[in-house]
Amino acid sequence: RNANSSRFGKFTSLYYEKEDVAFGDEIESVYAVAGSTFETYLLEKARVISHGQNERSYHIFYQLLCAPEEFKTSVWDGLKDTTQESFSYLGSTDIDNIDDRCDAQCWEDVRSTLEFVGFEGERMISLMKVLCIVLQLGNLKFIPDPKDEEGAVISSQDELTKLSDLMGIEPSVIEKAITRRVLTARGVLIEAKLTAVESKDSCDALAKEIYAQVFELIVQSINAFTSPAEKGNDGFLNGKYSSISMLDLFGFESFKVNRFEQLCINYANERIQHRYVVDNFISVKEEYEREGIDTFDVSDIENSAVLKLLEGRMGVFSILNDECVRPKGNAESFVYKLKTIHRDSYKLVVKKLDRPWEFGIKHYATTVKYDARNFVTRNNDQLPKDVLECVCKCTNDIIRSRFETIAIERAKQPTGIRRKMGATSATVCTKFRTKIIALMEFLLTSKIRYIRCIKPNENMSPHTTDHLVTMRQLGSAGLVKAVNIAREMFPNSLSHDKFWVRFKCLTKLNIDENLDVKEQVSIILNEQFKDKLPSSGCHDCFYRVGATKVFFKPGQLELIESRRATRKHKAANIINNQAKAYRKKKNFLTLKRGAILVQALARRKKEQAELKKKKEVVLAIQCAIRLARARRTLQKKKEDRAATIIQN
Repeated sequence: RNANSSRFGKFTSLYYEKEDVAFGDEIESVYAVAGSTFETYLLEKARVISHGQNERSYHIFYQLLCAPEEFKTSVWDGLKDTTQESFSYLGSTDIDNIDDRCDAQCWEDVRSTLEFVGFEGERMISLMKVLCIVLQLGNLKFIPDPKDEEGAVISSQDELTKLSDLMGIEPSVIEKAITRRVLTARGVLIEAKLTAVESKDSCDALAKEIYAQVFELIVQSINAFTSPAEKGNDGFLNGKYSSISMLDLFGFESFKVNRFEQLCINYANERIQHRYVVDNFISVKEEYEREGIDTFDVSDIENSAVLKLLEGRMGVFSILNDECVRPKGNAESFVYKLKTIHRDSYKLVVKKLDRPWEFGIKHYATTVKYDARNFVTRNNDQLPKDVLECVCKCTNDIIRSRFETIAIERAKQPTGIRRKMGATSATVCTKFRTKIIALMEFLLTSKIRYIRCIKPNENMSPHTTDHLVTMRQLGSAGLVKAVNIAREMFPNSLSHDKFWVRFKCLTKLNIDENLDVKEQVSIILNEQFKDKLPSSGCHDCFYRVGATKVFFKPGQLELIESRRATRKHKAANIINNQAKAYRKKKNFLTLKRGAILVQALARRKKEQAELKKKKEVVLAIQCAIRLARARRTLQKKKEDRAATIIQN
């Protein structure tokens, strides 16, 4: 269904280290990437031994088989000229490329990446041999023992010899570990024979556990290579590093047959859904109740009852763990206890036509019917002691070191009543639940953003949306219900004091300052929404006035803000106009005074010019008069002189 599906959940964290850098006279904070880590959740180990039609097992198996023959031979002679049909776990499939790239091309990328994180030389060969051991375990065939029908033997002795060569363990030791069990009853060791089916299950369990261990080894190697140099026990070295993390978990699953893996996956989704509802709805609802506002109904998306059914004191996981510890625990007994204890739970779906191993749970997305026939087996994560002791003799250093660690930890487990508690804590559902709860506790200290991934079509075609497929996913994810609830919410709020200070400028009424601030706020709101009064005669569809806050429907606070902005804009225009008028008047008076001064100077200059001209005329006249007088005087003197001369 998805060639790029990782088949496990992961929590990836990028760590950043803060540095203060000087830019001129200023100091700015710069965040540099210091490293990364990731944690995995619930690897789909069942895919190692089987896969659906038109699907494949894990890609690494096919890529290894498409590696160059020289490399395959260096890993194990038995890989020479092998194909996927050579191994029962892989079988035949028509899928030979991923995203238009063949397995041989992908192998080169995987090889170089593994070398980059430390798997080089002999360590690389050992890692690939581990994968060969997993594949070879699938080739073992079991038939009833001809000498004892209650027992089983391995009929494919050639395949057993190859496995013995790979593991460095005698064939008889391997066969005995897989087909028999050594039990202790009152201090006496009893050897019990397994049937062919039980032996096959034991072999498959070993293959899954080996693959899970090598997967965990690679995860640890990558984290060791990419984690910050000074990463502390808390992951942040006492606050030295900040982080941005991404949680990528499997989506809600509901198939024709739903098994143990689907229960765990759906439990994780229930936990995420609960965190989402608490963050986005429950906290808001509690605030509304404190404020005395009618709240919305979250029963359609609130899933506390489902979580209680799954992880409560006597919930599904608890009953399943008890059944795993019981010597003859089985699916029918588990389902019977579950239906008896929770017969009053409306989240547990019980139908008369259900088979003894079937039960249903009403999840937040939809009702899922589970087939519990493999629950006890899948939940028991511990290998039998016989198998564990056998694997610890393996000459492959990776397998030996990993399983010796498991053996040491198991040896530390208590005995007696406390042993039961220890066995319960080692189950898959307990480990998975512990990791999920730890993740939820970490999320409480983080700022969370939710992203819902929707697959647009079933064919993985680009630029194509199948509306039926999309709407079905939106419905199963609870988004449609969440949107309907969001319509009843009041996403915007302001305290009474802030509202009064911010919006009292809008009212034209003379509001008494001695009134309670809540009443003042109500008066302003009634005035602002009087033109939007609905047929109901109240404004509850627009806003609600709580004990200390005012809550608004989408768009209503923006409406009042726009009116306030308009009012401020008008007031700003008036102030602006007054300021402009003042400046213009001041400029006018200055120009007027200048004009008067210029006019005065011009008139003075004109008068001075006219005065000068008049002076010149007067002087000319005076000169002419004096000249005439002087001439008359001179003429008279001449005449007197002439007369004197004549007289003389």
